[in-house]
Amino acid sequence: MRKVIIPVFALCMCLCSCQKVLYTHYNYDEVVYSFAKGNKTFEAKDLKKMIKSYERIVEEPKGENAVPPPGACADYAYLLYLQGDKDKAKQYFQKEYITYPESKTYIEKLMQKIGL
Repeated sequence: MRKVIIPVFALCMCLCSCQKVLYTHYNYDEVVYSFAKGNKTFEAKDLKKMIKSYERIVEEPKGENAVPPPGACADYAYLLYLQGDKDKAKQYFQKEYITYPESKTYIEKLMQKIGL
C-alpha cells in the first residue's frame, strides 16, 4: 500500500506545482533587442516590424488572464503615434490604463506630454 501512496502523492505534488503563464510576449524580446543593439533610430521598416510584433501581443493576448502584458498597450500606442496614427494611439493608451488602472496617472501625463 505504501508503495502506491508515495508515488501517487509525488505525482500530485508535481502536477500542482506547474506554473501557469500570465502573459504571452511572442517575439517581443527579439524585436526590441535587435532595435536596441542597432543604431537606435527608427527607420520605417523597423517601426513597421515593431508595430507588427506589438500588434500580435496586444490583439492576441494569451495566458491565464488573457490580457496584454503591462506596458504593451502603451508601447504599441507610442509606436502608432510615431507612425502618425494619433487616434489609434490614443485608443491604446486608454486601453492600457483601463487594463492596468495603477498606470493611469503616468499614461495621462505621457499623453499630455506628446500632445494627445
